[in-house]
Amino acid sequence: MRIQAWGDLVSASGSIAQAIESLRSSGKDLAAFFNEVFLAVEPVYRNIGIEVKEIGRGYAKAVFNMSENIARWGGVVNGGVIMTVIDMVIGISVMTVNDGIDQYTAELKVNFLEPLRIDPFTAIGRVIRKGGTLVVGEGEIYDGENRLCAKGIGTWFIVKRRNTG
Repeated sequence: MRIQAWGDLVSASGSIAQAIESLRSSGKDLAAFFNEVFLAVEPVYRNIGIEVKEIGRGYAKAVFNMSENIARWGGVVNGGVIMTVIDMVIGISVMTVNDGIDQYTAELKVNFLEPLRIDPFTAIGRVIRKGGTLVVGEGEIYDGENRLCAKGIGTWFIVKRRNTG
């Protein structure tokens, strides 16, 4: 399935959450689906080398490893990469409850608690609260020693329909 086919599925299902549920009930591995349809076609995610491992209602988990593509001086993961990963895992968790046709990050704040040095890194996103057009989520990144290294909270805007005029 390509991005255009995903858009068609969302249109036919009525919402992103219903499209995801349709895939789940047909036996599709949601993590594999997201890796193939979204992450593989986005250069930033390919560069990070991130892989979604688990998706549930209001929840997403992904992993990535240290590489020269994401390291900054000092052998730690670049802060922009950390923000990107937190944005991605919260965003996927929001998709699972999104009763609209699209979504955008409206606000994201990240606390950098420890440098990310020891891989593999695990990123977890969760929905905290869903309202009518806004969803609040949280994200965390743990290092290979299971230390919490970054914690983020953000707000996503749910697009109910396209503005045509």
